[in-house]
Amino acid sequence: MSPQLIQLLTICLLLLIYLFFFRVLRAIWEGVRPSAELTHKKLFNSKHPKNPNALIVRTPETQRGTRHQLDQELTIGRAAGCQLTIDDTYASQLHARIFRQEERLLIEDLGSTNGTYLNRQKVNTVIALKLGDQIQVGSTVFEVMS
Repeated sequence: MSPQLIQLLTICLLLLIYLFFFRVLRAIWEGVRPSAELTHKKLFNSKHPKNPNALIVRTPETQRGTRHQLDQELTIGRAAGCQLTIDDTYASQLHARIFRQEERLLIEDLGSTNGTYLNRQKVNTVIALKLGDQIQVGSTVFEVMS
């Protein structure tokens, strides 16, 4: 084979690889985007905004959609004494607490080893929750819903 043909085939192969990665990223983006749009519609198209009163499991996939009611206080962790016990090796025994105070729903980390995250930001103080927020405890992700 001539060197020009080998160079042309190399360029074509690289273009196909870039096209493949572009298509994969686009498919992932399309798979993620509808849930964000639905959450946006739920939050902003209702005439009466609803208070958050439930946690919905988003990951792991085996528990996706599981609903947990948010009453006055909810502790999350691996310990049997937690109101929401999760089987997650990255979660501490007593990991986080969600509670109500003056009509607001708040979250705090309880000194966990790997931290609690709210919308991908580490929780260092008590923070107010709102509809659509995502909470990560270990490798488990919850969404705050009504």
